This record gives sequence, structure tokens and C-alpha cells, in this order.
Amino acid sequence: MEQEQSFTQDEELAQDFSFWSLLKFTGPSIFTFVFIAVYQMVDGLFIERYVGDLAISAVNLYYPVVCLFIAVGIMIGTGGNAVIVRKVGQGKRKEAGQTFSRVIVFTIIIGILITAVCLTFADPIMRLCGATDGNIEYLRPYYMLLSAFSITILLQSELGILIIGEGQTVVAAVVIMIGGVLNCVLDYYFMKHLGLGIFGAACATVIGYCSTIVYAVWFYAIGRKSSYRLELAKPDLGEIGVICFNGSSDMVSNLAGGVSVLFMNHLAFRCYGEVGVSALSVITYLQFLIEAVFMGFTTAVEPIFSYHYGSGNIDMRRKVYKYSVQWCFILGAVLIVVLYFLRGAITGIYFKPDTEFYRISLLGYVISLPACLFTGYNQFGSGLFTAFSNGIVSGFLSLVRTFAVLIICLFALTALFSGYGLWSAWPAAEFISFIITAIFLWRYRGKYKYA
Repeated sequence: MEQEQSFTQDEELAQDFSFWSLLKFTGPSIFTFVFIAVYQMVDGLFIERYVGDLAISAVNLYYPVVCLFIAVGIMIGTGGNAVIVRKVGQGKRKEAGQTFSRVIVFTIIIGILITAVCLTFADPIMRLCGATDGNIEYLRPYYMLLSAFSITILLQSELGILIIGEGQTVVAAVVIMIGGVLNCVLDYYFMKHLGLGIFGAACATVIGYCSTIVYAVWFYAIGRKSSYRLELAKPDLGEIGVICFNGSSDMVSNLAGGVSVLFMNHLAFRCYGEVGVSALSVITYLQFLIEAVFMGFTTAVEPIFSYHYGSGNIDMRRKVYKYSVQWCFILGAVLIVVLYFLRGAITGIYFKPDTEFYRISLLGYVISLPACLFTGYNQFGSGLFTAFSNGIVSGFLSLVRTFAVLIICLFALTALFSGYGLWSAWPAAEFISFIITAIFLWRYRGKYKYA
């Protein structure tokens, strides 16, 4: 049975990809990450409907914290995935199982430490995120419960990536979808029928995250559907260090995104007051959704490059690279068109059309859309170096794109153009990062032989 499952993974990653088969392979992963984004969007929707317009800011204010949890989970997941899949490509399946075991134990330890810090310093962290006297009462129950169960968010983010690394993109998509649907149903039941308010939204989110963990226990330990087994493994801090360093680019991308939202919360308050912080929630959801599409695509193609890097197949690396770049721009253009035509409908889900909340949100929504065209290419460029275990370049590209350039654009453009500058900072930063990413991809094309 184990041998048959191993062949299945080999066949998935070693197949001769075409332009359309690559989309078919990455599609479930894209769907998976979109559903992860929906977790936050659904909470905001139900909070606005059953608590109030200002209460929706609680989700946005907590976004930098949840970004930290997701960032750590993705860091360990992508870094560990690259090492595990490369070992599978080299035929070292027992070593792959040992690495997997170390990854899970390390995640649990980190989750306990993060929970302790977040709960001990709850009030200072909430104030740092931009909470004011007017909205901290909404933020507190959401913050406390999700922080108490931060380990579920870490494991959900990580295990989804590891299952995708097994070539099980469809399975991962179904599991995440179940969690998303469960979150939606429980949001409605807890908030409308039980009257639990924002606390109910937090409960539904935690339960939704747990669905992936439950499946992973069956996948790896009970059903043994993985191509490698859980193995007893001695602690190896060196390997854990390599994993964290290699996955640091994906962590930086998500963590810096959370820090950027923190600054945007303060700038939105400066430009529009508390109304601006609530309106910013819609823009944050839009950004999270767009990033999720390309994160899903990149996460799916990374194991392909890692596998063929381990097996030494240069031709397949070049073919998948060409198709990946093409799909990044195609998906970006499609997103711009679709999201533009849905601008009124999406914004109207959260705010009534005749309110200031709606007007400000719609303005930011439209101005932000051009970022779609460059986001995919930038994410793919960073993810490609993660697949080749080059954490230095990957981390640098992520840090420059999601933090350095974006923060400069945020403060500079907001100072010059106030609210208009706040909304245009993201597309401006993505365009500058596109140029930087293109330079690095051209520079390293010969070393990794992908172009």
C-alpha cells in the first residue's frame, strides 16, 4: 500500500505538464487558499450584519495578529515541504517521514509559546493594532479566543501545504472547503440564534480551522495515505533552522502583510476616523483574496520545482516556469476584470450604498485593483527560490515587496494625496516589486536552469 501511494505522488509531480494541465493541477490549491481567505471575510460579513458597522473593525484590527499565526504556519509548512518533497524525489522516504515528525513537534512548541505571549500581553497588543476606546470592546472577545487557540491556526496553515505537497491538491481543497462552509454555518447560528456576537464569530472560526487538523490526523496517522510514514526522529535543530530559513520568505510575506495592515489602520484613522478603519476592512479582504489566489498557485507549483530539482529534470523545470509566468499574468488580468464588475456587489455585502462606509470602501476598492496584474508574478518569483531552498533571495524579495516598498509607498503617497494615496500604495508597491523580482529571476536563470 505504501509503495502504491508513493508512486501516486511521483506520478502527480513528475507528470509532463502542459499549459492547461498546470492550471488543472494548481486549481484545487487556488481554491483552497481562497477558502482560507473566506474565513476572515465571512466573519466580517456576519459581524457587520448582527453587531454593527463599527464592530467589523474588530476583524481588521485583529488581522495583523492572525497574520502572525498564519505566517509562522506557512513558514514551517513551505520550508518543510521543500525539504520533504526533495527527499521524496531522491527516494529518501524514511528521512522524509522523520523531517515531517520534527516539523509537527516544532509547530506545537511554537504554538504554545505564541499563545502564552498573546494572552499575557493582550491589552498592549490590541492597542498596538490600532484599537481605540470606541472599538476595543468589540475586539477583545475576538482577540482572546482566537489567540487562545492560535495553535489550530498554525497547524491548519501548515498541514494544508504539506497535504498539497503530497500531490493531493483536490483533497486539500475539499477539506478547506468543508472548514469554510462549517465556519459560515456556525457564524450564522452562533451570532443570530444564540446571540453570541463577536465571540460567536471567533468560535466558528476556530472550529473551521480544526477541520483540516482532524483530516490530517486521519491522513497521516490512521489511514496512512501519505507517501511517507510518521517516523521516530531525534531532534535536529540544524534541519529545523534550514526549514525556517527556507520558508522565511513566505513568513515574511504574510507577516509583513499584517504589519502593513497595522500601519494602514493608523493611516485610515488619520484620514477618515473610525469610519475609515471599518471601511479599510473591505480593502483588506480584497487584498487577502487576491493574495490567496496567487498563494494557492505558487504553493502548488513549488513542489513541482522542488521535485525536479531533486531529480535533476531541467526540461520540466523550464516548461513549468514558462507556463507559470504566463498564468500569473492571465489570472491577474482576469481578476481585474471580474472584481471591477463586481465592485458594487462586493462592497454592498458589507455596507449599505447610501453610507459613508460604502463610499470610502468603494473608492479604495477600485484604486487597489491594478495590483492584481503584478501580485502573482511577484509571489511566484519569491516562491520559486523557496522551492530551490534559496531562503536568502526568497526572503529578500518578500521583505522588499510586502514591507519595505509598501511601507514607503503608504507613508509617502498618503502624505501627498491623503486617502487617495492610502489606496494607491499597494498597486504602486507591487509595480516596483515587479521590476525587482524580474531582475532577480533573470540573474538566477542559469544557476537553477529554469529559463
